[in-house]
Amino acid sequence: MGTSVAEYFGLRTDVDTYSILPIEIPKNGSSVQWNDNCPICPFTSGNTCKKLKSGKEPVCSVRKADGTLWINCSERLCSTKKGIRLNDHQKNILLQVGKHIFSPSVLPEDICIKREERLSVIEGTTYNADYIITLREGRSTFSGPDRLILEMQGGGETTNTGVQTRHVQSWHTEPLRSNAYLRTETATSPLETNAWRRQQEQFIVKGNIAMKTWKGYGIAFCVGTLLYDYLMQKLASANLPDLKDYNWTLALIAFKEDKSLPPQPGPIPLVVDESRLLYTNYQTFVQALINQGEPSLNAFRGTFINLNNEEIDIP
Repeated sequence: MGTSVAEYFGLRTDVDTYSILPIEIPKNGSSVQWNDNCPICPFTSGNTCKKLKSGKEPVCSVRKADGTLWINCSERLCSTKKGIRLNDHQKNILLQVGKHIFSPSVLPEDICIKREERLSVIEGTTYNADYIITLREGRSTFSGPDRLILEMQGGGETTNTGVQTRHVQSWHTEPLRSNAYLRTETATSPLETNAWRRQQEQFIVKGNIAMKTWKGYGIAFCVGTLLYDYLMQKLASANLPDLKDYNWTLALIAFKEDKSLPPQPGPIPLVVDESRLLYTNYQTFVQALINQGEPSLNAFRGTFINLNNEEIDIP
């Protein structure tokens, strides 16, 4: 099973009432030459498209053969880039998150955020939190933390990216160029494994920072449905406690494509997947991560080689 381009520079490809136009990437040899006129990302507050700026095709998300969305740009779900103001897309995503971690009754003016906030760890190493999210003074939560580190990872990279890139480039010059041609399936697939490996470090380090900073702080992760399902499969035997109505310290919130209305020109709308929500205890969650390994006795015995390249049997 492959994937198809779902969004090109913020425009969904499964609508044929308008024609998506390719963006030509100016190059001088192997270097990209935008001369300060690189197009602005439709999902950020005035920042240039990171893919176009680096000479890549501006594919924001792809779709699996079964229709599932996989976000493959880090700015797509809810960009953390510091623009002058939050745009409508960021406001929408952050409001949905706020209603699920604080209270369904919170209003936009209640939710306060900081972006790309620096976090300190031992030996002077630094991490950046995607967001710090809290409520205005006097507003209360329904069960969880009142201040959280909020991380965004809708998806990640795909296999065979070059195949997809060549397909998009062929669409640029296709005489009968169409949205249908652009969304033709190619032999690429989501790399949930790589996304999960990167996410584990975020869980452990940033969550620990939140726990150490102050009693009652927490961490929440926003991911796509594919990454959520992959994670839940990894932790299926952990029996994580459901603490939604109690004192949870870690939340996992999945976003999916909003299919409540027929497809409209523009970006694909995203909505919290109410069937993919986890509210649990941070320490229990981390312990479940650590406990994924099983004893592997055969790995530590058998045929070795010494530094003279001679085989040695170690019982």
